[in-house]
Amino acid sequence: MKKNIIIIIASLLTVVSLYAQSNLAGRKYHNANIMAKEMNERFKDTEKKMVEARSEAIAKIEKEKGRKPTDAEIAEIDKKLAEGQKKIDELKKGITASITVEFKNEQDIVLKNEMKINDEILKAAGVSWLKRKAMKAALAIAPSTHKSKYTVNGNLIIFKDDDEQDTLRLSDDGKYLFGKFDKKMNFKLTRIK
Repeated sequence: MKKNIIIIIASLLTVVSLYAQSNLAGRKYHNANIMAKEMNERFKDTEKKMVEARSEAIAKIEKEKGRKPTDAEIAEIDKKLAEGQKKIDELKKGITASITVEFKNEQDIVLKNEMKINDEILKAAGVSWLKRKAMKAALAIAPSTHKSKYTVNGNLIIFKDDDEQDTLRLSDDGKYLFGKFDKKMNFKLTRIK
């Protein structure tokens, strides 16, 4: 008898779980900056490189001057490295992209994206005028809201527009949506509603 009750409860939980995943109407998922992970990944070795650059600068002084660097020379090296780190930190904040996915009902989905480019930060980080203007021009013509139809296949959410098809993956617990911004960049959206 206990075994039957356990099987019935497990079956009910499975059905409830499947229903919760397939009925997405009213859910909303968001990530304030999908670029943060990419930028952190791109600059993950920065600290190691800064330590190496510091060691190389000290070794260069020792080789050129035949002595250990003075406290003032080390302070100058550290100052230049801190300035470089500051530029990298600013560059990480120079481009932000937020994505919101809202399931309006059982077939309609609305994707909202907002990309911002901080011209001053990118300029300070050494991004050329032409690249900054090209990025701004591309953003000006890109739509910020996109409506589509979707279908659910297991934990995959498939939406199709004209000739293109895109897929998001729903986590088993329904708290996250995973997708790809481009071939190399993955993102994760967290359920907010």
